[in-house]
Amino acid sequence: MKKLLMIFAILFAATTVSAQEIYNEVKKIQKQAETFANDTTKNLNERKIACFKYDAIYYLVDRASQEDRFTEYELGQQTDALIEFVNLYVKRLAAAGKKDKEMVKAKFRAASINNSLFNDVDKEVVYSYVDNDKFITNFSLDTDWVKALEAAKQ
Repeated sequence: MKKLLMIFAILFAATTVSAQEIYNEVKKIQKQAETFANDTTKNLNERKIACFKYDAIYYLVDRASQEDRFTEYELGQQTDALIEFVNLYVKRLAAAGKKDKEMVKAKFRAASINNSLFNDVDKEVVYSYVDNDKFITNFSLDTDWVKALEAAKQ
């Protein structure tokens, strides 16, 4: 997953990258997350995190295409922020003591829920990970990941 973040850093550093290239990179990252999630030789928790990333990117691209109000560049920014958000969460969760783990979880969960991107009313889909104890990524799929990342960093 660090490789994915590096790809996005390089991608966004280049100012001559076309919107179509960014969109293609988002789709490529989504495919890599799906492949990782289905690789039974990998750690189960890492696979679950990759599964969340895949689902969140799929939701983002699907909803954005329905509303036709986001550019490929904006989708790239959202995807980059999503990956950084989840990676930061996992890092902070690993570094937290027993008492602080619940506080870290609550902060990131709230950042996700309180920063809706589409204001989707289908809460069953949007909150499918929020109250799912089988995943550590208890975040809303309908998230403005750029704003959520900013909130989580504070």
